Amino acid sequence: MRKISKIILVFGFMFCAAVIALAYVYNDKGNISEVQLPQNFESSLYDDAFENTGEIRIMSSNLLVDYKSWGGTPAKPRAMKYLALLDAYKPDVIGVQEFCENWYCAVNHNLPDGYKLVNPLATGLFFRMTAMIYNSDTLKLIESSSFSYEMGDPRLRRVVWAVFEDKETGKRFAVTNTHLDLLREGQYEELTNVMRSQRDELLNCIEELSKRFDCPVFSAGDYNTAEDTPYTKEADIPEIYNSLAEKLVDTKFAGKNQVCGPERGWNSMSYDHIFMKGNAEINSFCLMSYDYLTDMSDHYTIFADVTL
Repeated sequence: MRKISKIILVFGFMFCAAVIALAYVYNDKGNISEVQLPQNFESSLYDDAFENTGEIRIMSSNLLVDYKSWGGTPAKPRAMKYLALLDAYKPDVIGVQEFCENWYCAVNHNLPDGYKLVNPLATGLFFRMTAMIYNSDTLKLIESSSFSYEMGDPRLRRVVWAVFEDKETGKRFAVTNTHLDLLREGQYEELTNVMRSQRDELLNCIEELSKRFDCPVFSAGDYNTAEDTPYTKEADIPEIYNSLAEKLVDTKFAGKNQVCGPERGWNSMSYDHIFMKGNAEINSFCLMSYDYLTDMSDHYTIFADVTL
């Protein structure tokens, strides 16, 4: 009996030590106090920032993991830029993709006041890299959940959704965020079927949210599919984009006002989209193609200002 008690005590000690060590690691990874923004970054950012032209601002950001094998660079310096961007533009909801462990720690420990993560942590030992952030000062979270697609890496290829109520107007809306698979050379046929399956699951989720909550649904994310133009490549699989655009509204083309930086036009082909199902007014669409943001990620952040 004493031997069993000793074993329990040893395992209990080891567990507590592991928890403390893990907390220390996460806090250390989240400490960006020594990171400095580049000179003139904030002045350029705030010069370009403009106030929300609608009631709700919905943003989508593929942050690019910090894995060298993916072309990523350390997260902390880029996270400092991203946090400054959030503070300047003050989105109400943000869909985030490639939200790896180091990005999670750097962002979650330093979010501007009021911002919270929806379903933020891990699936098993792996972080959910498709996530959502919202401003709890402006929105009330009604319900949320997430699921991984039947096909694809469950860390990346998943949907997180939430239903919100605007605290000022009382109006409700839903947001989904996703990161679809992509076509890789030599696997076109196999991965086309994967992307079709993921698209269908996403559309089913959007339809269910629309019916259940009787409100507009906005679907942000990196879809790894681009508009069908003369320049679209086979790997851009426009079939997926076209089938989504048949059932949903692409806010990029529905906006009254389009804004972009000098590095890329707002109507350029893109993998990043914010779609809409239901009735809402798209006041502005913005592609943040500014030179001072080009090294923050290999994707430019986009957002849409909407009136419900």
